[in-house]
Amino acid sequence: MISPRHLLLSSALFSAVAYGQSCSDSTTVDFSGVSSGQDVAEFLSQFNMGVSNYNNVPSTPILHDFVNSNVAFGDGVLEMKVQAYSGSGNVQSSEIVSNDEFLYGSLRVTMKSSKTKGICEGIFFFKSDLQETDIELLTTTSLEASADLPAGFWTTNQAHVADEDSTSENIAFAFDPTEDFHEYRIDWTADATTFFVDGSQVNELTDNVPNVPGLFIFNAWSSGDPQWSAGPPTEDSISQISKIVLYKGFVPQDC
Repeated sequence: MISPRHLLLSSALFSAVAYGQSCSDSTTVDFSGVSSGQDVAEFLSQFNMGVSNYNNVPSTPILHDFVNSNVAFGDGVLEMKVQAYSGSGNVQSSEIVSNDEFLYGSLRVTMKSSKTKGICEGIFFFKSDLQETDIELLTTTSLEASADLPAGFWTTNQAHVADEDSTSENIAFAFDPTEDFHEYRIDWTADATTFFVDGSQVNELTDNVPNVPGLFIFNAWSSGDPQWSAGPPTEDSISQISKIVLYKGFVPQDC
């Protein structure tokens, strides 16, 4: 499935392109020591990451906004909020992003999915809608199928050519993703994107593999589309992240 998204970040965020490094070039963002009220932007800046703040992200039938105040710390976790929909305007959502682009890598996010229905939680390597690989959790259909979608989460390489089909596969959950923290991982190499949950491989895609440097992104949003995010949410949603590990210039046998 393809969920529309459009990156409108300032060009200032694209200040560096880092690729070709060894696997020792890694970043670990451990939120276990953070506390509620601490400055998120200041903390993330230590790891060359930031919080998105831009409006009118294309999605149907309702647009969404990424609001910096929706990214906050709980005790020992980063909390990504999607606000209860007011009935008018855009859905107020949340996103964090790396400041650097890089070619190939391994991205590992340890998170607890939201219990609120109607949310898309996305883990990406992203340059554009035509150069993207992702894991997406849809909270309405994580464990139960809808009329439009099977139960499970999605592993996807977006098509390199507009209007062509993406390469995508739905993976059934072996657990309730809202009950505990689990590690979701994408290994991106020149030949494939390989997907893992808690260290166990669940899928590999060899078509439409991104081939240009891109950003790391995590976001949580909703558009009210029954064929994707569902919703919009009727109550505030919180997705919790306890750790992010990012390897640049990834070579599988070295990491």
